[in-house]
Amino acid sequence: MADKGTTVEQILEQAIRFEEDAYSFYSGAMGMVERAHIRGALEELAAEEAKHKEQLQALLSGDTTRIISVRKQGQIADLKLAEYLVPRPLDPKASLQDVLIVAMHREKSSYEFYSTMAEIAEEESSRALFGFLAQEELVHKNKVESLYDEVVYQDN
Repeated sequence: MADKGTTVEQILEQAIRFEEDAYSFYSGAMGMVERAHIRGALEELAAEEAKHKEQLQALLSGDTTRIISVRKQGQIADLKLAEYLVPRPLDPKASLQDVLIVAMHREKSSYEFYSTMAEIAEEESSRALFGFLAQEELVHKNKVESLYDEVVYQDN
């Protein structure tokens, strides 16, 4: 997490790395999935992470004209599965269940990171972007938890 000596640029660079890691994670997870609609959901999540990276890069370069406004999403349901499921380290033999649990935790961590950044950011454009990204990560967490519910709970 950021300390008092951390600059806005360093925070943005860290956030960009998070988005790159998330993109790689979802792209890699697509290869583990047989069901087309689940692969499609993972592909959509990867694309959204790439878009977030672009938004952060625009902010880093000082281009505040590309900052998005927070969209009205209504209440986002939080199934809170990540709060109860423990992730295991992923290896080549990891199951889809393992991948989804790790994904939930990644989205939860990203949500918490962006929420904190929104609270401490000094500029309104930064607060708006971090607030938007926090909500996007909560949407992602919901998508992953819903996939888990569909794949793991419904298949049993």
